[in-house]
Amino acid sequence: MQNQDLDRRVLLALGLTLGAGGQALAQIQPQRTGTMTGKAAHDFDFNHGEWDVTNRRLKQRGVGSQDWDVFPSHEKAQVLMGGMVSIDEADFPTKGFKGMTLRLYDPAKDQWAIYWINSKDGLLQPPVYGRFKGGKGVFAGDDIDEGKPIKVLFDWTITDPNAPRWSQAFSYDGGKTWETNWIMDFRRPA
Repeated sequence: MQNQDLDRRVLLALGLTLGAGGQALAQIQPQRTGTMTGKAAHDFDFNHGEWDVTNRRLKQRGVGSQDWDVFPSHEKAQVLMGGMVSIDEADFPTKGFKGMTLRLYDPAKDQWAIYWINSKDGLLQPPVYGRFKGGKGVFAGDDIDEGKPIKVLFDWTITDPNAPRWSQAFSYDGGKTWETNWIMDFRRPA
C-alpha cells in the first residue's frame, strides 16, 4: 500500500510539473508490477543517469537544407515505477532553454507514449507512440510545425548502451518522405 501511495504522489508531482497538460497524468492509477509483461517496461533503463550530448539540428526544417547547428546539452534521466516511467531534463546552455521528456509504458498496448515540453513555451507536445525491437526504438505521431500538419518519427538506436543515439524526422507529405532534423549523440560524462 505504501508503494501505491508513493507511485500516486510521483504521478501527481509529474502532473503538477507539467501544468495543465499533466492533469490527466496525475489521475492515472499506477499499474502494479504483476500487470507488466516481458521486459518492455524496462526499455528506457539504459537512459538512467547523466549524459553529455552532442546535438545536430537543422537550422531550417522542411526546405531541403543541409545546414546543421551543432551544440551541447546535458541530460539527467531517471526511471520510475519499476521501469514504466522514464523522465529526463535536458539543459541546452548555449540555446537558453531546457526540455523535459516524459515516457510512459502501457503494458496493455505494449507500447510507449513519449511527451516533450520545453521552457520556451511550456506546452506539452503531442505524444509519439512505439516500442523497441532489437536495440532500435521507433516512435511515431502527428504534430504541427510552423502551422503545417506533420508526421513525426523518433528513432532510438542502442548499439552501445553507453553511447545511444536519438533522432527526430518530420514528414510534410503524410509519411511518403522524411527529413531528419535533429540528432542527439549521448555519452557518459568523463
